[in-house]
Amino acid sequence: MAEHAVAERLYYTSAELEFEATVTDVRLHSREGESQLWQVALDRTAFYPEGGGQPWDTGVLTATAKSGAVLECVVERVEEDDAGEVWHSVRKPLVAGTQVTGAVDAARRVDHEQQHSGQHLVSAMFLRELGPRTVSFHLSPLKTGVESSTIDLALREGMERLSEEDLLRVEEVVNRVVLEGRPLTAHWVEQEMAQQMMERGELRKIPDREGPLRIVQMQGIEFNACGGTHVADTGKIGAVLLRNVEKVKQGWRVEFLCGGRAVKAARRDYELLKQTAGLLTVGMKDVPGRVEALMEKSKTMAKELKKATVAARVGGV
Repeated sequence: MAEHAVAERLYYTSAELEFEATVTDVRLHSREGESQLWQVALDRTAFYPEGGGQPWDTGVLTATAKSGAVLECVVERVEEDDAGEVWHSVRKPLVAGTQVTGAVDAARRVDHEQQHSGQHLVSAMFLRELGPRTVSFHLSPLKTGVESSTIDLALREGMERLSEEDLLRVEEVVNRVVLEGRPLTAHWVEQEMAQQMMERGELRKIPDREGPLRIVQMQGIEFNACGGTHVADTGKIGAVLLRNVEKVKQGWRVEFLCGGRAVKAARRDYELLKQTAGLLTVGMKDVPGRVEALMEKSKTMAKELKKATVAARVGGV
C-alpha cells in the first residue's frame, strides 16, 4: 500500500458537493463471484464517512481519460479506518494518480443534515425543558424502509416516565426554535479549551479522542462536540415531528422525523386516515368515534353469540 496523507475533509469547511481530487490509493475490499468491491482513497473529499450516528454519503466518482473515455464509479459506501483514512467503495477499480470529479448525492446529504441537526435540537430541548439527557442516537439512512430517527434518554432522578404531554411540550419548543432560524457554526478547539467548556457547563461530553475537537454551536441553545454535517441554521431543519416514546433497557426511546421526512410521514398518515374515513363513511375527524362504536358493537355481538351458543348446548342436552 502506498504511503499518503489523510484526505482533506471538505465537508468540514464547505457546503459544496462537487469537487476535484486525485486518487492516492486503491485496494480490493471484497469479491463475490464475478463482482468485486474496490475501496478508493483520495487526497481530498466531500464524501462524509459513516460515524457519530450519521450514515455515509453516496454519489459518483468520474474519471476522464486523455482519449475522452469517461469512467463513472458509483460510491456505495464511505468509511474511515483507524488511521483516519477515508475509503470510497466502488465497483470499478481506479488507478492511483488518476484525476477524478466527485459528486455527492445532494438529497441524501440534505436529509441526513436535517435529521442530525434536528437531533441536536431535540436533545437540547428535552434537557432544557424536562431534564433527561441523551445517551444514544440512531439515524437510519435515506430510503432504507426505516424512516424515523431515535434518541434514547436517561431520565433525571425522580422522573419515572415520559408522557404524551411531555412530547407535545418539547415538540412545540423545538419547532419554535426552528422558526427562529438560529445559526449553526463549527470551530476547532484544543482539549484544554474543551475541558474548560465542560467545567463551565457549556459542553455535556468530550469524546474519547486525541487532538483538537470540532465543536458545533447552535446559537443560544448549545455547544456540542460533533464531527457530523449540519444545516446552516435551524430553519433548514424544517418541521420536527415527535412520533412516539417507548421504554427501553437504558431509558426511554423517542422516535422523531425532521424536514422532508416529517412532511412525507404527515402526508402518508393523512392519506391513511382519509382512506379509513371513506371505508367507514364518516368524516376524518369522526373516525375515532366511529371505530369505538364499531368495537363496542362487536363486543356486544360476541357476548350475545356466546349466550346463544350456551343456550343451544343446554337445550340440546
